[in-house]
Amino acid sequence: MGLLVNGELRDVKLLNFEHSIDNRILKRGLDYFELGHVVSLETKDKKRYKASVEGSEVYRVEISLDINNEIVESYCDCPYDLGEFCKHEAAVLFALKNMKALGEPAVVAENDLKKVLAEQNKDELVRILLEISDAYPDIEKRLLFKFANNEDEITASKKLIREYINNAKRNGFIDWRHVDSALQGAEMTLRKAREKIELGDSEIAVLLALEVLTPVVKMIQYCDDSNGGVSFIMNRAISTIEQAVTTALEHLDEKAQKKLFEVILKEALKKQYDGWSDWCFGLLNVCSIFAHKKNLRKMLEKQLDTLEQKAATSWSDEYEKKQVKLLQFEIIEKCDGTSAAEKFIYENIKISDFREKAITRALENGDYAKVLELSISGEEVDKSYRGLVHKWREFRYHAYEGLGDVENQRKLAYEFLFQNEFSYYVKLKELYEQDEWTEVLDRLIEAFEKERYQSTVYIEILKEEKLTKQMIEYCNKHKSLIMDFYPYLMESHFEEANGLFINYIEQSAEGTLDRRGYRNVCKLIKTYKKAFGTINSYKLIGELKLTYQKRPAFIDELGKIR
Repeated sequence: MGLLVNGELRDVKLLNFEHSIDNRILKRGLDYFELGHVVSLETKDKKRYKASVEGSEVYRVEISLDINNEIVESYCDCPYDLGEFCKHEAAVLFALKNMKALGEPAVVAENDLKKVLAEQNKDELVRILLEISDAYPDIEKRLLFKFANNEDEITASKKLIREYINNAKRNGFIDWRHVDSALQGAEMTLRKAREKIELGDSEIAVLLALEVLTPVVKMIQYCDDSNGGVSFIMNRAISTIEQAVTTALEHLDEKAQKKLFEVILKEALKKQYDGWSDWCFGLLNVCSIFAHKKNLRKMLEKQLDTLEQKAATSWSDEYEKKQVKLLQFEIIEKCDGTSAAEKFIYENIKISDFREKAITRALENGDYAKVLELSISGEEVDKSYRGLVHKWREFRYHAYEGLGDVENQRKLAYEFLFQNEFSYYVKLKELYEQDEWTEVLDRLIEAFEKERYQSTVYIEILKEEKLTKQMIEYCNKHKSLIMDFYPYLMESHFEEANGLFINYIEQSAEGTLDRRGYRNVCKLIKTYKKAFGTINSYKLIGELKLTYQKRPAFIDELGKIR
């Protein structure tokens, strides 16, 4: 057995799981474990373990082990998707490994723990909490903050946020490994703010979330935020403020609305956001929720006009001017209706975001001539920006579709294919009759074969059309492509595919000098074995062992293939 990753089994043992996790994720997981973020770990059968890990919120982690303590499955409900394991899973794996190394019994299941605690009297529970808090000062902080009364919680949150930040500093700096620890006070404050929203106390929720912003944005000056922890907390704080305002708006009187609006606007205009305009505009966007009140709208628009006037002609200032325009548009769309919004769009049509809005509206209205006009002019205006030009060309294709202009669809789809847009292959094929397509396909193949670099679109076309002869020729030029093509060659070109696969494995082995590389070669051999059979694979393994007798690490890895 092994860990299922992208449909493929990998051998990962609890004993040495560290070798299978990215070093940065591993270190962050170790920090989480050592700081006590694994707040619960339970099992009912000593095979499947469920854990709760405190991060920006409490995440659920599940780890399954087999009888040999091999990791069969690992799961976390956090949004991280850049690798096989996240820091929360790593923290739980450290906790599991530590538990088993110390010979500790399986943790009592959650329901049993609730039952045990429920049977204790108040004095005993107080004694237990005091004992735990004495051993773990961090828990004492959390409990005091959790149960602070309304009058003290703003002050308490401010103190808590700064205390965690200061404790994480080393010689005035916070390295990337300690950024998560530094942000614990901010995370706890935001958690309390979300609880306040659920309880209907949205005004306090806004004030709590605002307390997070200043100390956290200032952290950027003295921390390594390469893992994005600061940005995550800032965005979470602003989204919490937005959620609180949206939830509370209809229940607040004019005086309370004005008070909240002014405190958020004041925060948005602080100097600390110079150079971090996304957070400034995130707060201003929250302010736009109040724009239905004429006096508050007037105050906001005045500030937006001031920001626009301050913007100079540099690239960054152009970006800020665009953000101002988008906010002005949002206010007009909310308060003044469709006609005023459309007028504003065309007044700012040179800004790509507004051009896209205009094109989208024209598409929805079936005005394909307008789509075509806006797209063609957009290509000219934005000719220095490849991404935008590509976007306008895609809209132009939609316009040709709507107008029934087959010839221009064909021309544009053909061009897209040579820009690695395989999705247009099927569209192009559908634009021809079957008897016409053969000649078009031949021209396509000929054009791609002249390309200097390997084309993913060409690879997909060969597979789509099952052009085995061209596959073999292309594999001879690019050995690694046998991994894409061998399933299509097995039936009609078994021997040639077999030879190409062996050549690729031999080539890979020849350029490898470390154990990680040897393991990768062995993975190729395992795939080869499944495709071409055990006898052929054993023969290949024997030949490799003879060739690389002086590489014991490689011989060792080859011996593990089953």
